[in-house]
Amino acid sequence: MIVLAAIIGRFFVEEQQKALDAEVRGKAGIMAASLQRELKAQMKLLAILGESPRLDPPISTRAFAEIARRMREQMPEWEQIRISDSEGKVVLAVPEIDNVGKLKIVDMASHDFVVRQGAPTIGNIAIGQGGKAAFAVRVPIRRKDKVRAVLSVVMRPSIITDFLYANGLPSLWSAWIVDGQDRLVASTGGPALAGGEASGFASFTGTDFGTGRLNDGTQLRVAEIALEDTPWTVRVGIPRSEYEALSRKASMLLVAASCFTLLLSGSAVFLFLWESRARSRERETIANWQRMDALGKLTGQVAHDFNNLLMVFHAGVEGIKRRRHDEQRVTQLLAHMANGVARGKVITQRLLSFSRKSNQGAEPIDLEVKFAEVLPLLQQAANDGIVIAVDVRSGTWSAHADPTAFEIALVNLVTNAREAMPNGGEITISTKNVRDGQTEDIELRGQFVAVTVADNGLGIQADRLKHVFEPFYSAKKGNIGLGLTQVYSFAKGSGGSVKAASLLGRGSAFTLLLPKSKDQGLLHDTPNTASLALPRSIMIVDDTAASLESVRLLLEPLIPSVITASDGIQALDLLGKHPGLEAVLSDILMPSMSGIELAAKISQFDRRLPVVLMTGYSDKLEEGADVGRPVVAKPFMVGEFSEAFVKAKASLDADNIIRLNVEGR
Repeated sequence: MIVLAAIIGRFFVEEQQKALDAEVRGKAGIMAASLQRELKAQMKLLAILGESPRLDPPISTRAFAEIARRMREQMPEWEQIRISDSEGKVVLAVPEIDNVGKLKIVDMASHDFVVRQGAPTIGNIAIGQGGKAAFAVRVPIRRKDKVRAVLSVVMRPSIITDFLYANGLPSLWSAWIVDGQDRLVASTGGPALAGGEASGFASFTGTDFGTGRLNDGTQLRVAEIALEDTPWTVRVGIPRSEYEALSRKASMLLVAASCFTLLLSGSAVFLFLWESRARSRERETIANWQRMDALGKLTGQVAHDFNNLLMVFHAGVEGIKRRRHDEQRVTQLLAHMANGVARGKVITQRLLSFSRKSNQGAEPIDLEVKFAEVLPLLQQAANDGIVIAVDVRSGTWSAHADPTAFEIALVNLVTNAREAMPNGGEITISTKNVRDGQTEDIELRGQFVAVTVADNGLGIQADRLKHVFEPFYSAKKGNIGLGLTQVYSFAKGSGGSVKAASLLGRGSAFTLLLPKSKDQGLLHDTPNTASLALPRSIMIVDDTAASLESVRLLLEPLIPSVITASDGIQALDLLGKHPGLEAVLSDILMPSMSGIELAAKISQFDRRLPVVLMTGYSDKLEEGADVGRPVVAKPFMVGEFSEAFVKAKASLDADNIIRLNVEGR
């Protein structure tokens, strides 16, 4: 029995040691992958800045200073932004430094790599003139397929040190990052050692997995993983004392087994459970990687769609330049570009619909009218071998939801049905009214409209049916698995629900339950230019010059008097000089004073002046915040602004009537 206990004890100790080795490798892999994603994100963001027209040569010092200041406000870890010529001389820097034009880049190896290869890179750790360690992210400034200069962001290694601690490393473990010259970038101990030889913190012998020794003499088992496309390497070490502790546990287990056989069995069970938890953590790590891979595919698809739209605009601009006097050709190109704007707006709204927590934009939807509008789009989402039949029952209520998100949900349901019918088939879309107490969901109260999308495809297995709404889950190989997640998020965000039913070989049915609209029969006609309700004078406020000019050009032909302001302070100053203004159109996100704050100050200045807000994106609005003013989403049509202006004016009129009644009392 003692021999058996010794064998069992040795087996479990070895398994525990293997689990520790796997855990060290896994932690190093997670750190390396996370750090690599962060560094690549920094390079991509800097590359976007490098493509800015404001950096077209000759580079304006003022323009560079302004764009650099804004970027540093958004990215506080960017300590300094520099532009250097091909020889490594610093031309511009924010914050400013002395001897600009004479100062030379310290890490010339990474600088020369960018100039030669025309590709971004992460530099080695270096000691600057101030005696402090730092590293640089560098990207080329390319114009006409030639590297004109190098754009760099200088960062302190303390950022990477914080990153190491943020990954939940056990307190007795050690982690450090070295550059291509085996110099210490960051570590979990001795931040002052950054920039020196890595051996000053810990030595390392081996490849991928080996042994190490801290400068205090602690022996380590170390896993090493190199970052792709960068010269950096991540090393994670665990004290050998933890392995020796396992050996001591085995000896104690052997002694205890000679006296207490039952205690040996209990210890074995405990060790088995510990091993199971270790393997469970490993499986969870793999699952997280799969989710990140799926998210990367989604990002690639979005980039593909937007690049296609950019191609439409690029071709349109070039075509108009070459044939600006060919009215027929220009009209055709403008039509393509206008269609591209609409498609880009739909893509953006589709992305936001995955994470939207509010029912922003909800309005009454006449389902009979809506299905007549979207049927061509749904047929396009299917294919020629699939027939779509729509059955809107007579007397079906109007639903209360976001029309755009509703269209996206329908497209996702039809696309899901198409994947289940590779050889063609039929999709049936039907509606019915659901009265109080008729829903199976006990959490739903009130009256709802049920929209069912059914197919006669392959069907879904019962064990998979309960997972179809989970993010990144898909029964189809290569599918990202976010379509039905959007449908679920839309239904819940609208105050309703979605149900799924399926029979293998017979097909599937997905039923959306949307709240009944309180305004039944309300139709929304798109206003034409002749019937637009517009002010006779307006002030447009936007801190982005291109956006400001675009909105001015959109409204100027229809509004006799248009003035512009580049920020809230200038807008308040112009209000005093133009007392006859009839409306204000302001961007929400602006430095020093947001559009929401500006609207509040305007209300104090003149209670009768309508304010309409515009935005490309606002996290507050996406979370359902009420800004107290009508909002139009960029890009918008004149008709959308007209509706918002009418709402703003009507709201002010109602508030003024209430205020006069209160004061009259």
